[in-house]
Amino acid sequence: MSAMDRSASEVLRGAIAMEVEGKEFFERATGLVASKRSKDMFLSLATQERRHIEVLSHELSRIQAGKGWDPLDAARDSSDVSGHSVFSEGDIKRLAIDPGAGELEVIDVGIDVEERSIRYYRTAGERSHDTNARQVFNWLVGEEAGHLTILRAERDSRSGAGFYYDDMEFSLEKD
Repeated sequence: MSAMDRSASEVLRGAIAMEVEGKEFFERATGLVASKRSKDMFLSLATQERRHIEVLSHELSRIQAGKGWDPLDAARDSSDVSGHSVFSEGDIKRLAIDPGAGELEVIDVGIDVEERSIRYYRTAGERSHDTNARQVFNWLVGEEAGHLTILRAERDSRSGAGFYYDDMEFSLEKD
């Protein structure tokens, strides 16, 4: 394995660990919030993080086999679920959340998770010399930015600082 492949492998392992951390946090968060809407949001985010793990695991498998990066469409079509097996239990950081934390605190941790992910993927994409790698990392930046928008809207809704996208205040349609 070349030095570049080793570097790509390390970046992918870090990305998978971060996605596993986020997925597990979102799964735990469903038990820490009372609102069905918040529970559904966190379950949806966990499902999306699981898909990110599959894509990243697919790319890691290819890099480790010396095959190089797959294009994004091929990676997204993969069903590689080996992300958990590449780590020992100690490799995955567990986000600490007080069991008595309120919904806003739980959402704030989710916001932090997504902000860190965006920074990681943006940096990885900027540093990559491989077009397929940049495509994967740019896709992940977009995915995580979407998650961040959802979490911020949910926080605004819960704190009374804004409104949730599901709640229509008025219609712009003519009768």
